[in-house]
Amino acid sequence: MAKQRVVVLGPSTDDPLHHERAEMADLDVEFVQEAPQSEGEAIEAVRGADAIMMRGGWGTEQVIRAADQAKVLAVYSHGFNHIDVDAATEMGIIVTNGAGMCAEEVSNQAVTMALALNRQVVQTTNQLRETGSWDRSAFMPIEAIDEQTLGIVGFGNIGRQVARKLGQGWRMETLVYDPYVAPWIISEYGVEQVFEINELCRRSDYIIVVVPLNTETFHMIGAEQFDHMKSSAYYINVCRGSVTDEPAMIEALRDGKIRGAGLDVFEQEPVDPANPLLQMNNVITAMHIAGASTRSGWLARQRASQQVAAVLRGEWPSAGQNPEVTSKLEEKKKMHGSVGIITGDGG
Repeated sequence: MAKQRVVVLGPSTDDPLHHERAEMADLDVEFVQEAPQSEGEAIEAVRGADAIMMRGGWGTEQVIRAADQAKVLAVYSHGFNHIDVDAATEMGIIVTNGAGMCAEEVSNQAVTMALALNRQVVQTTNQLRETGSWDRSAFMPIEAIDEQTLGIVGFGNIGRQVARKLGQGWRMETLVYDPYVAPWIISEYGVEQVFEINELCRRSDYIIVVVPLNTETFHMIGAEQFDHMKSSAYYINVCRGSVTDEPAMIEALRDGKIRGAGLDVFEQEPVDPANPLLQMNNVITAMHIAGASTRSGWLARQRASQQVAAVLRGEWPSAGQNPEVTSKLEEKKKMHGSVGIITGDGG
C-alpha cells in the first residue's frame, strides 16, 4: 500500500494527471480522483487523505475538518477565497495556491483593458456596428497614455508585471498601494509607493486592482474611493469582483464620477444578464477569463503538484499562504525560494 494518499477533487475521475504524477514520481503516493456532487460527498472523499488537490469548490469548514490527516490543501488557481483558510490553519493544514501560474495572462488582460479604454476600441466598434455613425465626438478626448498616471492596488506578481508593461513599456508614471511590499521591490521597479489608497485614487488616471480577496480586501474600493477618483479616470478590476463595492461602482459610473471601467470579474458570477454594468457604454467586460491561456492551464497543474510534493517531502512549499500554521506543525525544512517563512532567518 502506498505510504501517502493524494485526493484530487475535480470535475471528473478519469483525468490522466500527467503533471501531478510527474512532480511526485519520487514519492510513494496513491492518487485518488473524486468528483463530489455535494458537500457530504466531498467530506467522505477527503477522509484519510494526506494531501488534497482542489480543482473546484468544496473548501468549506466542514470538508476541511473531515480531512483530519491532511498535511496540505493545494488549489490550482491563483485565488483561494473559496477555501476556509482559518479552519485549515486550525487543523494544521498548509494551504497553497498557484501563485505565478497566470501572472503574465492576468497582467495582459489589465493592460489590454487599459489600452482599449484609452483608445475607445470597444465603444467605437459598437457604434459602427450598431448605427454606422462616423461621429467621433462622443469618444473624445483621447489622452496620450504615456502622459498619464497609473495606479496599481496590490504589488505582487501580477501588479509587478502590470508596472513593467504599462509603466516601463508605455512610460506611464506609476503609483503603487501595497502596505506589505518590500521597499527594495519598489526601487527595483521604479515606481512610487503611496501609503493611503485615497491618495492613489486621487492622483491616478487608470486604477488597476490586483489583490487577493480576503477579509481585508472585501469592498476595499467603495464609494469613498470613487469619490476621490478623477472624473476622467478609468477603473479596472481583474482580480475578484467583491474587492469592489459593485453598487457603489455602478453609481459612480452613472453619475460621471469616473469615465469608465474594465471588468473581468463581478460580485456575482456568472453575472446576471440584467446587471446594469452590462448595459453601460463606458464599461468593457469579460467573463473572468483573465488567467486563461494554453500555458497557464498546464502551469497551474505543475505549480499545484510542486507544492504538494514539497509538503509530502517534509518541506515548506514556496506558495504557502498561511504561514501562521507553523505554530501547529512540527519543525519542517524550507523549500528553496521561501527563505525565512518558518524560522525567520535569512539562511
